[in-house]
Amino acid sequence: MSENYNSASYFEEILLSETGFREYDARWVIEPTDGISSVGLNYVGVRLLGLHLGRFLSDELDAGKRIVVGHDFRSYSENVKNALVVGLLQSGMNVTDIGLTTTPGAYYAQFSLDVACVAMVTASHNENGWTGIKMGHRKASTFGPVEMLKFKEYTLGGQADGSTSRSGSYTFKTGARRQYIDDLVDEWAVRLQGLPRLKVAVEAGNGTAGLYAPELLGRLGFDVVPGNNTPDWTFPHFNPNPESLPFLRSVETLVTNNGADLGLCFDGDGDRLGVIDDQGKLVFADRVGIVVAKFLEETVGATGPFVVDVKSTSLYESELTSDIVWAKTGHSYVKAKVKESGAVAGFERSGHFFFSEPIGRGYDDGCVAALALLWTLCSAKAAGGNWRLSDKLAELPKSFSSPNRQPYVSDETKYVVVEKLAAYFEQREYVAGKRVISVDRLNGVRLELEDRSWLLIRASSNSPNLVIIAETFDEDGTLLKHIDVEVRAAIEATNVEVGPFASLMES
Repeated sequence: MSENYNSASYFEEILLSETGFREYDARWVIEPTDGISSVGLNYVGVRLLGLHLGRFLSDELDAGKRIVVGHDFRSYSENVKNALVVGLLQSGMNVTDIGLTTTPGAYYAQFSLDVACVAMVTASHNENGWTGIKMGHRKASTFGPVEMLKFKEYTLGGQADGSTSRSGSYTFKTGARRQYIDDLVDEWAVRLQGLPRLKVAVEAGNGTAGLYAPELLGRLGFDVVPGNNTPDWTFPHFNPNPESLPFLRSVETLVTNNGADLGLCFDGDGDRLGVIDDQGKLVFADRVGIVVAKFLEETVGATGPFVVDVKSTSLYESELTSDIVWAKTGHSYVKAKVKESGAVAGFERSGHFFFSEPIGRGYDDGCVAALALLWTLCSAKAAGGNWRLSDKLAELPKSFSSPNRQPYVSDETKYVVVEKLAAYFEQREYVAGKRVISVDRLNGVRLELEDRSWLLIRASSNSPNLVIIAETFDEDGTLLKHIDVEVRAAIEATNVEVGPFASLMES
């Protein structure tokens, strides 16, 4: 539909692509940019979306008529939010607008303002040109696949009649960011009292989190080495995504050049955390989760359970004494599973960390995740033991994890492609010379091999991609190369259309 972007019809006709309704949030291309030509949403479509969201929340989910809205730092995000608000007001919702915020800041406002519903305008880590909405009808809970499917059908079916307007109200709430930071400072100053502080490199990639994390950590006494923390919606250096290797490599340099004890990087809307250790080496978030969970078990006395997603290392089951609950990948899935299981915390390899009370409020928050990790290391330093993250990681069994490979596959075909690849691997007794001991279909297909090595292939929930990850426990990591060969052979044998991707061995 890009041919209609610069035209009168863009302002007059509804553009609301059904592929934008994803498993646990909504994302569309709203502006064509380099490499992105197909626009799936316009402001007329956003207004219609707001109308249906308000009616869906109040009429279908019985969630009341109050909602918090906010937006991230992109050139068009406030316009998207304003169009959404028009639709929400037309639906009869009473809107509290907190303006520019991180996603955790919007979740926090649900608690501080005692409002059940939330709509956060953000495309998270997606490239510029994308927009999206994270929606929820309960505190510390966002739409999952059931709600998203119903909302999609409700909206595309035109269930809300726009000609019959209800009267809503609008309030702009000032000071929301200040209150969020102040509350975290007050809470964590007590928890960190008497502990030594560390030198921390902080990188927000010119995203919204740059308005939060540096100030928060500085006020708590940490020596902050700043990266690109001034918001800039052109993202001149890299896309702020804690799974993006260029983003992470920049933090490695920031750590080593400044002698920092740790590097912390935040995604565009602040709900994810990436970590670089004191040696300037990338640490995948699932390993970080183990270090924090062991601290909570051994020092704080937590007894679990812990929730982890299917992209995560199998070491959780061998290294922790608590029960491990496996969940589908996705912030809504893990949030829901943490609440359902009464877990102490939940961890996603993508960098979403979820801490239940008293550490957090159950939702994913990059700042709270950073504080939990710093608490872990500062406590170890105070106790006189191994406190550097590299030392903590060295205490874990050695394994080799591939980067997150995401070859392009269209939204229309990605789930079919996964099913074909899953059927192929389900027939295999051996993969890369190792016996297959289990095939888990919780989320895509995860093969467990006889030496604890594993391979995961799933469809991305929020972009037109596959996700391919493997972890091996061999001596030198060469098993990753053999698994990579097997994956490419499966793609060829099943005759599926998958875009190019780098080797699982490369970092």
